Amino acid sequence: MKNRISLATVVALSIATPALAAAPPDSSTTNCPTPGNGYGRMFPSAPSATFTRAEIDALSAAMIAPAETNPTPEGQIDTEDNPTLTAGYTYFGQFIDHDITFDDRGNDLTTPTPPSALVNGRTPQLDLDSLYGAGPTASPTLYQTDKIHLLEGAALTGSNDGKARDLPRDAKGQALIGDPRNDENRIVAGIHALFIRFHNQMVDAVRRERPRLTNTQVFNEARRRVVQQYQQLVLFDYLPRIVDGQTFNDVVRIRGGRITPNLRFYSACQQMPVEFSVAAYRFGHSQVRGLYRINDTVDRLPVFSGTFGTPGIDLVGFSPSPTNFGIDWSYFFGKGLGDTRAQAGYKFDASLTNSLSLLPLPVSSEGPANLAQRNLLRAVQIGLPTGQDVAKAIGVRPLGDGQLLIGKATGDAADAKGISEVAPSLTGRSPLWTYVLSEAVNTAFRVVNGRVIGAQRAPMRLGPVGSRIVTETIVGLLASDPSSIVNLPGSPRGNATMRQFIDGVTAR
Repeated sequence: MKNRISLATVVALSIATPALAAAPPDSSTTNCPTPGNGYGRMFPSAPSATFTRAEIDALSAAMIAPAETNPTPEGQIDTEDNPTLTAGYTYFGQFIDHDITFDDRGNDLTTPTPPSALVNGRTPQLDLDSLYGAGPTASPTLYQTDKIHLLEGAALTGSNDGKARDLPRDAKGQALIGDPRNDENRIVAGIHALFIRFHNQMVDAVRRERPRLTNTQVFNEARRRVVQQYQQLVLFDYLPRIVDGQTFNDVVRIRGGRITPNLRFYSACQQMPVEFSVAAYRFGHSQVRGLYRINDTVDRLPVFSGTFGTPGIDLVGFSPSPTNFGIDWSYFFGKGLGDTRAQAGYKFDASLTNSLSLLPLPVSSEGPANLAQRNLLRAVQIGLPTGQDVAKAIGVRPLGDGQLLIGKATGDAADAKGISEVAPSLTGRSPLWTYVLSEAVNTAFRVVNGRVIGAQRAPMRLGPVGSRIVTETIVGLLASDPSSIVNLPGSPRGNATMRQFIDGVTAR
């Protein structure tokens, strides 16, 4: 099976404590038709930034929210909620990430590493190799004996989905899937299981419609339909919900029924941009809620609890799911603004729920369990520029220090402070990841002197820097794939939203 990895490889990277040095930027070439299996820089002329361990520790500590001793009861307004984006998109975003980027490094977060030294374990296209592996011949353990249907897992109860399934697993409980990271938590595992079901439904549909096709032809046609539906959801449902409309419309231009990408900074020559994979796309970590309701049978649970190996006390995966953990997707994807059943994701702000300081590191592993700390260490190791320098490279005015809010964007002065208050030495030099998160807060709120002023004034989206990096990378990857919906004539057809997609899969 392709890229089979252990839990330790997925979530545990050891760290040392010496002063941190930044890696040098890469040079890029020209005339590259498609990206390879490497990483590079979207803004190679922006200088690499160096942050001390003390600065990283101060910033990461300020970003992790305190443990909630009295969580907001269900049905009451939670000031951390992002009311315009439901919780399921957090994990669909994670599913997308696991389809396009996988840096399988050793347990080291401090040795300076140029992006050109990294290897991408995923194909740099939205082709669902995380679902299909290397195909029925090269990844036979993912498939049923007919070599065209994907394996399905054990039946799960507790939800209104009578055909809910766990991931398929071997005798040791390890998931038999193209990317084992999709077993990290029960929610992303549930999305992966839905795509398994959808593929199998497409196989059966193709067989009915075209009975003379060979098994190989049936598989290829089913996969084509699945991938096109997935790409349509990514491009026209997910992306417009997270990036600002001006950037989306600038990059995704439709002329004569065809998508004509307008890419100012992304180039296939740069490989997978580390500004995307190590910083901008990690905005999703801020969306993670403290507690989730997955169905009416199971009480609300955190994603991580600080304990690994006891299924049912949290939503950690890497083991067979409790049998009553069937997911009621109406709690994750709403039907519209009037649908109050679906849980909201948390705001795009420079705050992570406390459970993300409790990553389930195996006993034998070293390194911080604090996800904010890990993200910041990795950025220095790879040599990312500051957010201010990327803003200048894009051509937008950088945010002032008083606008760089670290903490929760709740409006309560006790919940956040300006970056200079966290560490005076960070004045004028924010890590790109925290800059992208703070920038998103400024799209929805007025921020002055490290404080939110007044009520939310616009839907929360990524700002100019975050939107540009994320939109151009995703659209650029689609543009580099000759068989993607970007390069097909006519408008793609399929379910328009994740809720419609899920309703279609679960109704069959």
